[in-house]
Amino acid sequence: MNKFIAAAAVLLVGAGCQTPLLRPPEPKLPQPAERAAMQTMVFTGKVDTVFSATIAVLQDTGWKLDVVDKPAGLIRAVTARKTESLGPEDERELNLQTRQETIRLHADITQKWARWQELVIHTEPWSGGAQTRQRIVLTLRGTLPAMSYYEEQNGTWYRRGRSVLIHAPPAEQAVEVDLPEAYRDFFERIEKALRQRQL
Repeated sequence: MNKFIAAAAVLLVGAGCQTPLLRPPEPKLPQPAERAAMQTMVFTGKVDTVFSATIAVLQDTGWKLDVVDKPAGLIRAVTARKTESLGPEDERELNLQTRQETIRLHADITQKWARWQELVIHTEPWSGGAQTRQRIVLTLRGTLPAMSYYEEQNGTWYRRGRSVLIHAPPAEQAVEVDLPEAYRDFFERIEKALRQRQL
C-alpha cells in the first residue's frame, strides 16, 4: 500500500510541474519601488538649469509642451497623434496570431486608434539645492472613436444568422511604460544638455 501511495504522489507532483509549451511566459511587471527607481534620476546641478535642459531636450526631440509650471517643477508634454491598428493595451499581447487578428479588425480607417505618448516630469531641488531630483512618467495613450457595425447573431432571441446593428461606445486606454531603456534614454539626453550648460 505504501508503494501505491508513493507512486501516486510522484505522478501528482510530476503532473503539477508541467508547464504549457505553447503559451509564452507572462511578462513580469516591475514592483512600485523598481518602477520609481527606473523613473527617477538625481542630477548634479541647480533645479533651474536642469529644468531648462529638460525643456530643450523635449523641444529638440519633437515633443509638444502642454504644461510648463516652473514654480511647481512640473512639465507635461505629448507627441503628435497618429492612427494605428493596435491600442496601447494591445502592445502587451505577445501572441503574433492575436495581434494580426486585432490589426485585421482595425483595417478600416474609421476603426483605427488615435495614438500618442505623454510625459509628466516633476523636478525638485535635492540635497540642499546642490543637486536636482527628477521623476519622469511615460504613458502610451490611445482613443478609439464610437462606431456602429453589423454583427451576425445566433441564439434563442434571433433566428440563425440575423445581422444586428451594434453601437460601440468610444474607448480610451492608457498604459504606463515600464521599460528601463525608455527612461534611461531621456535621462542621458538631459544629462548631456545639462553638461553643455555647465561648461
